[in-house]
Amino acid sequence: SALPSMLAQLCDAAVKVAAVMTMPITLALLAVSGNGGLDQYQTLEAQAARLQITDRPVELAASFATLTAGSVRDVVTFDFGWRHRTGLHSEAKPDDRPPINTDPGVHPDEAQPEYDDSEWKPVQLPHDALIEFGPSKVACPTGCSGKSYIPRHVLWYRKRFSLPAGWAGSAIWLDFEGSFRKTTVWVNGLPVTSHDCGYTPFRVQLDNISSVHVGGENVVAVYVDPDNGDAGGRDHGSGWWYEGGGIYRHVQLVRASPLHVEQDGLFAYSNLTKASDGSVASATVHVSATIVDVSPSPSPALSLSTCVSFSIVGPGSDRVVASTFVGNLRFSPSAAGASAMARAELHVPSPAIWSAATPVLYTVHASVHVGGCAAAATDAVSAPHGFRTLHYDANTGFFLNGEHFKVRGFCDHNSFAVVGMAVPARINLFRAQALRAVGGNGRRTSHNPPDVSLLDIYDRVGVVVMDENRLFANETRYVTNMGVLVKRDRNHPSVIIWSFCNEGGCEGSHELGGPRFNEISYRFDGSRPTLANMFTFGDLLSNTVDVQGFSHQNRQKLDKCHAQLPHKPIFMSECCSCNTMRSEDEGCETTYDNPHTACIQKSFNARCAESNAATNASDGVDYAVGTMVWTLFDYYGEPPVGGLEVIGTYGQFDLCGFPKAASLWYRMQWLYGVPDGPDKPFRTDGGHEVHLVESWESPDAFPSTVGQKTRAVHAYSSAPKVELLVNGKSKGVLPVTRMVDGPGSYAEWTKVEWESGIITAIARDAAGKPVANTSRRTNSATASIALTLDAPSSLTGTGNSLLLDGQ
Repeated sequence: SALPSMLAQLCDAAVKVAAVMTMPITLALLAVSGNGGLDQYQTLEAQAARLQITDRPVELAASFATLTAGSVRDVVTFDFGWRHRTGLHSEAKPDDRPPINTDPGVHPDEAQPEYDDSEWKPVQLPHDALIEFGPSKVACPTGCSGKSYIPRHVLWYRKRFSLPAGWAGSAIWLDFEGSFRKTTVWVNGLPVTSHDCGYTPFRVQLDNISSVHVGGENVVAVYVDPDNGDAGGRDHGSGWWYEGGGIYRHVQLVRASPLHVEQDGLFAYSNLTKASDGSVASATVHVSATIVDVSPSPSPALSLSTCVSFSIVGPGSDRVVASTFVGNLRFSPSAAGASAMARAELHVPSPAIWSAATPVLYTVHASVHVGGCAAAATDAVSAPHGFRTLHYDANTGFFLNGEHFKVRGFCDHNSFAVVGMAVPARINLFRAQALRAVGGNGRRTSHNPPDVSLLDIYDRVGVVVMDENRLFANETRYVTNMGVLVKRDRNHPSVIIWSFCNEGGCEGSHELGGPRFNEISYRFDGSRPTLANMFTFGDLLSNTVDVQGFSHQNRQKLDKCHAQLPHKPIFMSECCSCNTMRSEDEGCETTYDNPHTACIQKSFNARCAESNAATNASDGVDYAVGTMVWTLFDYYGEPPVGGLEVIGTYGQFDLCGFPKAASLWYRMQWLYGVPDGPDKPFRTDGGHEVHLVESWESPDAFPSTVGQKTRAVHAYSSAPKVELLVNGKSKGVLPVTRMVDGPGSYAEWTKVEWESGIITAIARDAAGKPVANTSRRTNSATASIALTLDAPSSLTGTGNSLLLDGQ
């Protein structure tokens, strides 16, 4: 009852979403749309029959596949109908150790079409196979997976599928959005590709494989080795935290014309022109599309007959606000066959602006025509676009659309509760809502390229993103991965900066990769700056990137850098590892950054969070762009001390998404503690809140205070004063100071005599007037537990779909 209604809803959502996750698809399909879900199902069933796709219609209905008669590109979900086994050549048991030799061979039995996989487990994607095992000290005596004790077994997936006979002569491929980590793919028993970055997408072309049956059945087999990676081994993949294992992101089956827009080949950026009154008078959109011809013998006549149409559609409508055509493309030989680039400028009068408060999205469309611009399209793609400007200043920080914007954000890893790394978009939406609820306006995708659905969500809710690469060095494969990241994510207005690397991965010989990483970022984008999350400054990498990033450095280090590099913008790209646990009144208090204490960590941690070595290192100075706190949510692996725990307890929310007291401290500082403006997720109109950190249980309820007569009580508030009452009797009024104004961002009563009943905190303004209050009651016996569904509701932002699609 002490939580504000918004946080109470967010708190409930973690339990609610679990119920939806177990809902059978056969029930969910009837609510696919708000106006006639059954009709939509029947339509998709008819489309499936037209295309002769053997996936069950119910599975196709759940995919929201865009299959329309005469469509220029068919995109079909490939998430259903998979079978899975954990183990190299036999099923692995929970306490088995992963094999030392993980090589399956060139032609393993499991990859052959005739292999009997009937005993394998049916699964649907996204799928984290490792999370099902859970921790095992037998399989992981030294910790495994960043001390999460979750063994990193090798994994197999198989799927049978048929291709429509009508697809003959088309370009056909599978798009894997992400599989962790080294992934090898066989089609009809033939090895066709291997991909060793667990966070970037990859494509498997099918139409050029001689054994593929168009109009018949095929088998795809996928082998995933989560341990195979740079700096990896039997106990971890490429990082020092739990990274999961398996095909943990979506897969799509795509049919297109041999002449089509290449993967992530559409790009648009814009320049805005201001009117005399400061409003945006117009925008010039620079748009380009790379067209490829993968037919066996590209025609020389393509250059004369191919036309590309560009158009921009307004928000929430089909209204075209600008359009143009580009013809006479110049095709030249390429690795794909032949390719050409189409470029154009479009002018949009008085565009609506993308900002944190009003994240207005337009859509850029590109279509390919052969035989002239009036001919029917052979391919079409689209991308989001937001009209906004970015400016980084070494002395005054960051400006979004010409307005000062202090980034107040959080880093996060990808895992969540029982789904591990295979996080549904609905949960990612919940996490974005949780970030905004505590005053956050930014997210760092530490330490890897994110699920693209996450960026779709941040585009829609107005959260700015630091988009981070995984592995960094002067090696071509790493540079290539950076290019894939930039091409994939460059159309998202939420992305405001690229990050090359993290901490030790930026140092030493790794720095030599800076120039090549900068070059490929500029080549594929050029509209955003670059950064590295570093311990040092003034070295090769520091002088290469556009913005100086810092990890866990104090105010003195930032001031020194600002004095020595006066023209370099500074961003506290990681800070504040102030461990805490949910609803733990007693234990070790975290008073400084990342203490690695082997004990239960108290809920109260404000002394750590407010210091000039933590949040206030960058919050308290105008020249700093902002802060990315480590982290928003707890995550598997990287515990303060391995063995005592299996999770990193740095989050403001726990592993299942329930808020800790620390989340309320940030809510007071970053939401209620700052004036309304362009960098706040929503207005608070001068209001105030107050929150009690501890429960009101007897000292005898805690082993460390048995026999004592008093309790320590802390309160967080945005008001300047807080009064504490015990059963209606005042225990005194204490001042509360905003973090940026100095220490004391909490009220602390160290020895409050305990008596069963109710404690109340009353927030008072400068004149002593009550402006908010909250209470805690001594618990009685447990009465009941309640479970509710995460059903469509305007109150929780879940739209009108019962599926975990993030809408």
